[in-house]
Amino acid sequence: MSFTIAIVLSFISCRVIAGAGGTDTGVSVSTSGRSTNEYDLIPVGDRITYTIDISTPEGAQKLANISLEDAKHLAEIEATRKYNCDRLIDPRFDYLKKGKRILRITVDGRPGNYKTVK
Repeated sequence: MSFTIAIVLSFISCRVIAGAGGTDTGVSVSTSGRSTNEYDLIPVGDRITYTIDISTPEGAQKLANISLEDAKHLAEIEATRKYNCDRLIDPRFDYLKKGKRILRITVDGRPGNYKTVK
């Protein structure tokens, strides 16, 4: 009898529940946001130019194995950081390629900052 109880207890304690895993709190979180603020993009200063070139070690690292669209995006982001602005207004790109490899990317545009409209 004790042997039968031991077998039953071992089956009960080793029972595996199959499932996909994870946790669920039962609380739904909205991933979209809304803002009632309105902003204007105000030009600040003259047009600026920013270039990333593979002739520098830093430029070679940044342009290694990157697409033209990604290089444009990178140049625009770095230009806004360097010139302390929110966006470039009317960005224009000039680039040099050898095959698929980007050798140089230049962006010029007018710096602009967002201002709250009330």
